[in-house]
Amino acid sequence: MENLIALLATSLVLRAANSRFRRYVICPGCSALLHPAAKRLHVRRTKDGDRLLFNEHKIGTVKYGMICVQLNKVYSLEKSEEILVNFINRCRKPLQIECNQSMEIEQGAGQLCLTDYWQDKDGIDWKIKGSTNGKIISLLYVRNITDTTVTSHDAFLNGFRFSPVQ
Repeated sequence: MENLIALLATSLVLRAANSRFRRYVICPGCSALLHPAAKRLHVRRTKDGDRLLFNEHKIGTVKYGMICVQLNKVYSLEKSEEILVNFINRCRKPLQIECNQSMEIEQGAGQLCLTDYWQDKDGIDWKIKGSTNGKIISLLYVRNITDTTVTSHDAFLNGFRFSPVQ
């Protein structure tokens, strides 16, 4: 009986954390969890003609953001890892990041994910997750992770999905 109560309590906590986000298609090939009040995507083109989509939403003192790039070319996973790492490092300056803690890279099922912890010039802690499948690059971030639960910010960061290959 205690196990059943613990299971129900855990599932209610996870559901509450995920209930503030809904799944939206970002571009052909991927989807992400976004806050319903911030489902509008801003779209730009890079100098190379890649399509850049971004979104940011603040809940209290916590900022949730997503940057997604549809690449014009398809790259190998090895080359796309290099592109992802360079992209994430280039994003650090405009976001005023002064240090990163521990970049971890996971590879599997035709995609690559990178997780890192950052701290900005104001001493605020961030958690980021970048992904690539060789055609799309994404960077999701949560600024001020100390003011939210791990369950909540991980639900957002782990909510990015590549569509199955057709």
